[in-house]
Amino acid sequence: MSRSTIMVLVAALGLAGTPALAASGDIHAVTGEKVNLRAGPSDDAAVRSTIMRGEDVVELRREGNWMGVRVLRTGEEGWLFSDLVKRQSASTLGSGESAPAQAGFGKLSPGFDGLVAGIGEQLGYRFADKVEQGANGTLRVVPTQEWLYNTSRDAKMFAALALYQMWKNYNNGKPVTVTLGAQGPAAITIADAAKGPELTGPAFNPAR
Repeated sequence: MSRSTIMVLVAALGLAGTPALAASGDIHAVTGEKVNLRAGPSDDAAVRSTIMRGEDVVELRREGNWMGVRVLRTGEEGWLFSDLVKRQSASTLGSGESAPAQAGFGKLSPGFDGLVAGIGEQLGYRFADKVEQGANGTLRVVPTQEWLYNTSRDAKMFAALALYQMWKNYNNGKPVTVTLGAQGPAAITIADAAKGPELTGPAFNPAR
């Protein structure tokens, strides 16, 4: 497995930049009518957007009465006042449950499989629920709900890129198609075409 694939995967699964284990992972629902999502933990910080009542957010960190969150619907991150949300479900991170030794890619690439499994052990949850090979060089990876909740849209794109690189190497450079996600509009697909790989998915046009 190439160094570039490793670096992309590490960034995608949350081990680059702010440590992923600093996040609690609890899911909260917004209780305020209109809640400002701010750039920092302060009333003086710039307002990035407004979140409406009922929106779900993932808690990433705390600072005093402020909570750093990721909005599940959009993937946007920011800070809001903790009194304006109510916890819906608690995270299982740190509960003592360890990720399985295999990540589902063992037959394709033992090195890739070991790296994904190792990252899963650090995060406290698995990356993939299903890894399905299809005809004509197709691969579909269905991630776990925990990973979907705890990663941004950018991280999902990087994960799809890492999967594409792994699958391309496995197929010795032949044309391939990789889909990250279950069937539906939320899935991200990278497919080889005449002019090179094309990316399609939520809010994307084919990249040419």
